[in-house]
Amino acid sequence: MTSEQPERSDPTEPAATAGDRVTLVWNGLQELTARLDGTEDAVAGALDTLTAAVAELKTQFTALLAKEREKDVPPRRWAARATGKDWDLLVAWVDELNASYSLLGDYTIPACWPAHPGVVEDLAGLHHAWTIAVINDELGKETGSNNLTAWHDRWLWPCLRRTKAGHYRTTNCRDRHQVERGGTAVTDRGFLPPSV
Repeated sequence: MTSEQPERSDPTEPAATAGDRVTLVWNGLQELTARLDGTEDAVAGALDTLTAAVAELKTQFTALLAKEREKDVPPRRWAARATGKDWDLLVAWVDELNASYSLLGDYTIPACWPAHPGVVEDLAGLHHAWTIAVINDELGKETGSNNLTAWHDRWLWPCLRRTKAGHYRTTNCRDRHQVERGGTAVTDRGFLPPSV
């Protein structure tokens, strides 16, 4: 027996020809290729699933971090935490409100409003409520929305009345800015209960 021919286990079996061997190798390669393609598809699917799971974990982690940060955020007035961009947005919005709402003179917001801390806080809250009302109105246009009506009725006019009616010192600033005078009342701690 030569080294080129494989040993036959069954002497009655005919010797494999070179063509038979090529066919066997070819069939084996096709089977391996199909298995490899299937494995690649499975790995790609697993990677897609893993990528989606990682993205979901990132989202959950971001939400968790935001929630954790909320616990550490001390409450502060709007003016104490506002950025330059926040101020720019509020100023533009107040100027637009004065210009486009056809407000009677007594109801216009005086140009010196940024010098009056209470008015700043009131207007910042009014702007925030307006933003939410406008967004909700846009989202609810198909189903009907009364967000803007509610904003006008519940937030805009009460705020404008407060600035006009003497709740703030801006009532003295209709024609020109008046510097706020008078001290502020400081709590007399002598009235606190003895255990405090």
